[in-house]
Amino acid sequence: MRIGVFGGAFDPPHAAHAALAKAAAAQRGLDRVIWVPTFAPPHKDAPAAPFAQRLAMAAALAALDDVSEVSDIEASLPPPSYTLHTLRALKARLARAEGAGSPSHEWELILGADNWAGFPRWHEPRAVLAEASIAVYPRAGFPADALPPFPEGSAMLNFPEMPHRSMDFRAWLSRNREAALAALPAAVADLIRARGLYAEGAA
Repeated sequence: MRIGVFGGAFDPPHAAHAALAKAAAAQRGLDRVIWVPTFAPPHKDAPAAPFAQRLAMAAALAALDDVSEVSDIEASLPPPSYTLHTLRALKARLARAEGAGSPSHEWELILGADNWAGFPRWHEPRAVLAEASIAVYPRAGFPADALPPFPEGSAMLNFPEMPHRSMDFRAWLSRNREAALAALPAAVADLIRARGLYAEGAA
């Protein structure tokens, strides 16, 4: 089985995330794509929405795709949320679930061109590459010809640059909440409304 690992804050998740998961599965022959909301990102500010809420939104969106699923693995790991620890924990959890004699799997890490450009500064990058191959999706400002070379078995995905980022949606929600909610997938917008997420003064 080929398994993709799609990490991110998902703060909030949006339609491009779902489209990217589908594209990665199709182009890289992935049987499963595991979305992994980050718990304590080591190189970014704390997410705006609590982990449980981001997990719920990601799960609601991933449920619309028969390849995608969501993992809460990072909540069980000591912070910060290093990708190496996440990959190893995911593999260990799957091995326990499948039991002795389970088949080996191929793992692929799905990440943005901005993250691949800074990958040499990640926590133990060589060890990460020993755990998974890499599938990189385009990001504005990070042209493919300026990126570090890909290791064997890794590739650039054929996918358009995301027109919106989660931070754009958060800013939009503060300016024109109903218009922003209308632009988000209904499953995500319904949770934002029901739980009062991204409202001024929300925890």
